[in-house]
Amino acid sequence: MSSGLFRVEHILGSGGSGAVYKAWHQRLKKHVVVKEVRHSLSDSIGARRNEVEALKNMKNAYLPQVLDFLAEGDRVYTVMEYIEGESFDKILRQRRRFASSQAAKWYMQLASALEAIHEQDVCHRDIKPSNIMLSPRGDICLIDFSAALVRGNNTQFISHSRGYASPEQYDAFRRVERAMRGRTAITGDMPESAVTEFAGIPDITEFAPDDVTRARVDPGIPAPAPSRIDWKRSDIYSLGATMYHIMTGKRPPTWVAEDNSINVFGGFGGHLAHIVEKSMRRDPSERFGSASELISGLAAARATTPAD
Repeated sequence: MSSGLFRVEHILGSGGSGAVYKAWHQRLKKHVVVKEVRHSLSDSIGARRNEVEALKNMKNAYLPQVLDFLAEGDRVYTVMEYIEGESFDKILRQRRRFASSQAAKWYMQLASALEAIHEQDVCHRDIKPSNIMLSPRGDICLIDFSAALVRGNNTQFISHSRGYASPEQYDAFRRVERAMRGRTAITGDMPESAVTEFAGIPDITEFAPDDVTRARVDPGIPAPAPSRIDWKRSDIYSLGATMYHIMTGKRPPTWVAEDNSINVFGGFGGHLAHIVEKSMRRDPSERFGSASELISGLAAARATTPAD
């Protein structure tokens, strides 16, 4: 990346979509995150620019501000606010435990972020601890919109973060995985965290991040229809699964059976546990119907959650 707008300080990470950099924005005089945007041969720079413009309209205290879009040759980048803090996957590896009131506060903040993006017809589709930052002030920020579905964007992604992806999301990914195993050279287990892309012409499928393989797929393989998935309710599931991990200290299971009742929540109150359980129901129609409905449930639960 050679833009004179930024002074790259160091790389924060890398994956199938490319590198993520911490940089100093010369004009804004502040640190930003510059992230390469996943794209395929069917994508156009115009489509990606429209996607970033939609993300820039998201305004919420618990979301990073999307600042700009940058194209250099065949590479495109998003420029976002740099969030100070620590990602929750690192925090959970430290086996830290949290009070009921703290978990309820974070759940409400994340639900507020979800409501804000859903109002803009944006679905995150990859909510998990590594995509949640805890700020030095003790507040939450939902980050990383690499797999987001934005209205008007024809490129379809299905994320597969084991334990956090909804059952319908997971099932769609597995159908493609089985098709690819039969028609490509991919061997071994699929990565626990991955994204499958379905472009307008499904002849390229990309798996990312971490263990990345680009494989040419037989164009005759029918892609599952992502449009049949209610992505907003899928996001609600993923948020519930993330809170399950935060509250119990245990990675959520991948639900493959009809009975996915949750009954082990340690010292957490029944109201808050019920909200997680309802959010994670296998049948999407049995979950909260919207982020706003989830917020109402959380408000009632917080009113009965004792201060720790």
